[in-house]
Amino acid sequence: MNPNQLIFDSYIRMADAIYSVFNVSCEVVIHDVTKVESSLIYLKGDVTGRSVGAPTTEVILRELKKKHEDIKDLNGIITNTTRGKMIKTSIVFIRDMDGKVIGFLGINLDITEINRLHHVLEEMIRPDTSYDGQHFDETYATHVDEVFDNITKSTIVELGIDVENLKRKDRITFVRQLESKGIFLIQGSADRIAELLGVSKQTIYNSLEEK
Repeated sequence: MNPNQLIFDSYIRMADAIYSVFNVSCEVVIHDVTKVESSLIYLKGDVTGRSVGAPTTEVILRELKKKHEDIKDLNGIITNTTRGKMIKTSIVFIRDMDGKVIGFLGINLDITEINRLHHVLEEMIRPDTSYDGQHFDETYATHVDEVFDNITKSTIVELGIDVENLKRKDRITFVRQLESKGIFLIQGSADRIAELLGVSKQTIYNSLEEK
């Protein structure tokens, strides 16, 4: 039995209560981040198209790179999915008795149609203020390969590099950028990055260690 199961069980009760209030266009999830490749352990509702066993997201991987005491809940953030939805999300990190982050509870509200209506009303009344909430891009992957591919592809675009003709300096920058995004928390990522760049796995590790 998972030693943290009692902690997760209390959050499952909370997830059921939250879902019963919002219900429509709402999804409540619980993730166990001790296994990021298949962290989704409980799900109520259907907003992101995932099922139990889905991996964690890019935003969470970045948070997990921080010290446990520096990881803060994310409340009321806006995420834009690759499936064209706009979702308002709150994330509450779940900790064990020692304060270590072991998972999170996520509340996802599909505000796509509300946002469209907002734009119609905005054109009609021409407000003098605009929404300035946080925006993140999320894939809400159903398989960890999608998370890996999204991180690597977006990093290639960010750095403007050609992975088939990388100089040593650019390779180091690329690998370290991937590391900062938490990609090495995904099992087997070093092998896949090595294959992508056409180098050895040891070269990838060397890139992380070089000054």
